[in-house]
Amino acid sequence: MTAVPKDPAKVARIMQTATHEFASHGYTGAKTEQIAAKAQVSKGLIFHYYGSKQALYFETVQAATQTILDTINPKAYEVTTDLVTLVVRGARYKAEFGQTHPDEMRIMIDAYGMVDKLPAKVRAQLNQLYQQNMRTMQGLIGDVLDQMAVRPEIDRATLISLIMGLYNQIFAEFQQHMQQSPDIKTMTDAQWIVDRAKDYMQILQFGFVTPLT
Repeated sequence: MTAVPKDPAKVARIMQTATHEFASHGYTGAKTEQIAAKAQVSKGLIFHYYGSKQALYFETVQAATQTILDTINPKAYEVTTDLVTLVVRGARYKAEFGQTHPDEMRIMIDAYGMVDKLPAKVRAQLNQLYQQNMRTMQGLIGDVLDQMAVRPEIDRATLISLIMGLYNQIFAEFQQHMQQSPDIKTMTDAQWIVDRAKDYMQILQFGFVTPLT
């Protein structure tokens, strides 16, 4: 059977409306009936295009991710000379993105902060997307290390694994906070996790033992 081509105008209305509804009400609270009504399409068309509410939700997360990549200032990807600057710069540009794209930022925060409350299929898809983002981050970390005077006896792969473990720890703390008090709407609200990440990176980069005199 030949698939019926999607109407680009209807796809655009559905995605814009779905993004706003999921950002405003979360995955559980958003209703496909409301999305269809506000997008001026039938509920059946949404399921014809996307197959399920889960698939539509994941499409909005992917679209939000791509919007971040397309929108953030290219300077965010410039190679820095230390890990702390990498964390601070990334947080600053994400905060700026959240001010201009509040719905997309809210969806990203909810998707990863409340992932345990999502259906299993969506969790698996988000995990794949997260791993993809982590591979990108791993490349950035490698570029930063190339600019630093790393001790020659330190194994590069081991060091990158340690830094990535730290990123996973930060992410786990963010998820725990979201589960206990889901009050974060923007990166400005998440300044505490940015500060924590800076502290962690400073300890990792400069050590915690006072040098002997």
